[in-house]
Amino acid sequence: MISTTVKDTWSEIKKLRKEPAVALGVAAIILITCFFVIWPILKVLSFTRPEDYLKLFTFTRWYHAALNSVFMTAISTVSCTVIAFIFAYTITRLKVPCKGLFKFITILPIVSPPFIVALSYILLFGRQGIISKYVLHVNIDVYGWHGLWLVQTMTFFPYAYAVIHGVLKSTSTNLEYAAYNLGASHWQVFKQVFLPLCRPGIAGGALITAMNVLADFGNPMIIAGNFTVLPTEAYMQMSGMFDLNSAAVLSTALLVPALGLFVWNRAWVGKRSYVTVTGKETSLEHFPLPFAVKWGLFAFCMLVTLIVLSVYGVLFYGAFTKTWGFDWSFTLQNLQYVEAKGREIFNSLKFALLASLAAGFFALPLAYIVQRKRIGINRLLDFLAILPGAVPGVFLGLGFAMAFNEKPLLLSGTSLIMVLALMFWNLPTCYSASLAGLQQISGALEEASLNLGANNFATFRKIVLPLLKGPFISGIVVSFLRSVTCLSVIIFIYSAKTSVGTVSILGLVQNGAWGSASAFTVVLISIAFVVLLLAQFFLKKQGRSIEL
Repeated sequence: MISTTVKDTWSEIKKLRKEPAVALGVAAIILITCFFVIWPILKVLSFTRPEDYLKLFTFTRWYHAALNSVFMTAISTVSCTVIAFIFAYTITRLKVPCKGLFKFITILPIVSPPFIVALSYILLFGRQGIISKYVLHVNIDVYGWHGLWLVQTMTFFPYAYAVIHGVLKSTSTNLEYAAYNLGASHWQVFKQVFLPLCRPGIAGGALITAMNVLADFGNPMIIAGNFTVLPTEAYMQMSGMFDLNSAAVLSTALLVPALGLFVWNRAWVGKRSYVTVTGKETSLEHFPLPFAVKWGLFAFCMLVTLIVLSVYGVLFYGAFTKTWGFDWSFTLQNLQYVEAKGREIFNSLKFALLASLAAGFFALPLAYIVQRKRIGINRLLDFLAILPGAVPGVFLGLGFAMAFNEKPLLLSGTSLIMVLALMFWNLPTCYSASLAGLQQISGALEEASLNLGANNFATFRKIVLPLLKGPFISGIVVSFLRSVTCLSVIIFIYSAKTSVGTVSILGLVQNGAWGSASAFTVVLISIAFVVLLLAQFFLKKQGRSIEL
């Protein structure tokens, strides 16, 4: 069986002799991806000795950090998934007002720096918080696991929502109506019919959330206090104690469960069908729910919406306040500080733009080869393209810092290392967008072009590329937004000359400069929304939209 598979694979590879351009492209893709993805990973893994990993079980602080990471991943994933499911169900199934507002709320955390909720939570409930000090007149300790739990829930539930919403939106009502006609109650239909159909989407959303929570660096850095987790502990070992060996051990301990979650997610989604309609689509409306359930779900979504709006509202308020907690008068001084830090803003935009464009142009031919060419190593190419999505940002950044701090490619402290790290971190995003677009294009169009005498390159340029314009731009825009708001990937590789906005915000928060940090954040969020709106306007003319 194995020998037959090897022979078939080798025979398909030999076909590349007839397409030298494709063969050259495949070789270049493999070499570049291995050098900038596999090599940094191996560099971290090989840096330490096997006995060094025993410290994870013998050194109390590391052991607790690992347990804390598992604990936070578990509870935050559950709360994120529950909220995401309720939002998705309310938006797709219920006739209630404010659906547009609910959808907007699910976008805000995605296009803003990942630790912004932590900053706003401190502004609301910290010692000088508006609610804790001036409304409730109490001294609340916001630091620790409970504050981190709330912050991560508000930050990452939109990631689960994106997956669950897509499944709920495509789920037919036929089986539910059949169950109702047979006398089933609302609860029985929900439990025995609807929920099993949604289970793959719920599981997929939960796994994606778990991956993000596990790798979260910014929120624990700001609000976890003495509650250590693996990402922050690895950062402290590297930046505070200059212990590269310990940082590698902790980052590897973070990589193992992240890879496990990623493989589990791929296997789960790949083996389960989301199809519930096999014939002509019906126009049946969703079965009405009891009054109390319907408006109870609406009230819950509105409560979460008000919390998120207050989080971002206090951020905008703080951006124009002289001294948070002491002098509430209006000022533009914080924005003047941001103007003085224009280089960081420019770096954020420059690196994000270059990285997203590079990721898009690299992912497009890669997706085309995987989807359209049978060359025997399609699975390998697919694995290389999606692998960075399974690597925590802190680990990838540490890998770049270690791999390119020496010859033959000395990149430390340069702009190029920032662009390359963000590019390959975003490779799965652009690759998935291009792959999805290719799957919607019939191969008959390309066959017709080839039959009319066009070569492969002309067919790709004149037929495939114009049809892929929407997914290609969508992938680049999403990558740009992720890069502008990224912190974990670049925290180990930035220098004084290549510092970006998110690094400045983190420093301001740690120094207690709430107003300047808020103003910096407002600027980044505004840039992100301007880019998003322009892209949505452009793609809307083509009947497409950006899926975040």
